[in-house]
Amino acid sequence: MNLLWRPMAESDIPGWTALLAAAERVDEQGENYSEDDLREEWADPDLDAERDSIAVLDGSVLVAYAIVHRRVTPEGKHRLPSQSVVHPDWRGRGIGAQLVDWITRRATELHRAHRPDLPGEVNISCAEHNSALRALLDGAGYLPRRWFFELKRSTEPDAEVSPQPLPEGLRLIPYDARHDEALRLAHNEAFRDHWGSTEVDLDGWKQWYTGASWFRPALSYLVLDGEEIAGYLLSKEFEADAAVTGVREVWYDQIGVRRAWRGNRLATVMLLRALADSRDAGFTRAALSVDADNPTGALGIYQRCGFVLVSRQSVHARVLSVTD
Repeated sequence: MNLLWRPMAESDIPGWTALLAAAERVDEQGENYSEDDLREEWADPDLDAERDSIAVLDGSVLVAYAIVHRRVTPEGKHRLPSQSVVHPDWRGRGIGAQLVDWITRRATELHRAHRPDLPGEVNISCAEHNSALRALLDGAGYLPRRWFFELKRSTEPDAEVSPQPLPEGLRLIPYDARHDEALRLAHNEAFRDHWGSTEVDLDGWKQWYTGASWFRPALSYLVLDGEEIAGYLLSKEFEADAAVTGVREVWYDQIGVRRAWRGNRLATVMLLRALADSRDAGFTRAALSVDADNPTGALGIYQRCGFVLVSRQSVHARVLSVTD
């Protein structure tokens, strides 16, 4: 194979879009992206594309890619999540194995250069039905580290799900940008004990949360105790999904309750309000993702609110050494 391997460039975005669309038609992971979506990802201020990405091209056609990110988690681990895809027509030719090797080598370099003082690990995600990738990861020394579940339900009322009142003294309000900085800090606190979570800075908050084009403030909520944020729910919509599937689906992307207010049904109250408002806004389906071992018992909360499991994804990890 006479393939060109080089760092990704902004000019690859149309080819990146086409590659992901071709993969989705085969992999059916429920993920569709427009060029605008990927341009927004490309604008990530933490992405050093020249060093931390690789594009594989057959002539001018992008047939595979990989990107490595780096995060420091609250428990003091240098964690390097990655993403990679090979076009279905090019699978079975060893490209995937070469990408996994490149991810491992680049993650090791990043760990050695930036945080050799911390335990390090590189992560690669794998859909439950992707047995080929799972076998490849096993052979490369990656072990299953965590499972994430995707759950969905109709936005229509569920007779088996009862409305829940807030405890006295708390109030539920729609998202208000005046609370945005307090919300960022509340999010960092609420997710401090979640696996793989990282502190979100101002730039990251704008890029990936309330400043993102897919954020839907009209379907996002805060629970206030006086003027303190006790809990929050942030929603998003991927218009590219609706364009492909014909279904308007709302994602309840971030649901957080600060430790002092846990055990007061705040997540349930916010979810039921969000479902009703989502239906009124024209959405027919709601979705969310949850860590199977979430320490707050979130999976049970979501199931009691009528959400059902539709798919699983594992995160595989390989420990990094500064001496390799």
